[in-house]
Amino acid sequence: MLIMGKRIIAILLSALVVLSLGGCSVKKNLNEKIAEKVTESVLEKVAGDDVDIDIDIKDGGIAIKGEDGEEISFGSSKWPDGGAADSIPIFNKGNIISVINSNASCMIILEEVEEEDYKKYVVELKDAGFTNDVTEFSGDMGLGYFASLDEHTLISTMYAPDNKALSITIEVKK
Repeated sequence: MLIMGKRIIAILLSALVVLSLGGCSVKKNLNEKIAEKVTESVLEKVAGDDVDIDIDIKDGGIAIKGEDGEEISFGSSKWPDGGAADSIPIFNKGNIISVINSNASCMIILEEVEEEDYKKYVVELKDAGFTNDVTEFSGDMGLGYFASLDEHTLISTMYAPDNKALSITIEVKK
């Protein structure tokens, strides 16, 4: 028993030395993975047994997946893939600061968006078929475009020219 304990200590010390010699990037990646697993474990205990939580610290996003396959992701700074976001054209301008995405809805908030780029995106939405039940506004507070693709898919956009912020929200009803 004592010999086995010494071997385990020797293996752990060897691993520690290898990791410390491996450079900062290895330690950083290891620390990120440990932080991800610990955070996932804690959140899964809080959320319950029927929820699987996947955290990607590198992209800053958190994905929560239920037993039924429904997935909600938020916190990323990249255009969302899958879910309700697949119903709309990708907006390639500005900087994404927040994303919440699921099969039923998606909200994307961007900054540093030029007004002309927003107006071009509204044209893209119209070209994609978001031309039913249209409400458009323009005023001191900003610009907005609200429309539906069909009876299930609704889009709303709001642009604030003062701070060059854009909010894109999509709702997909079952």
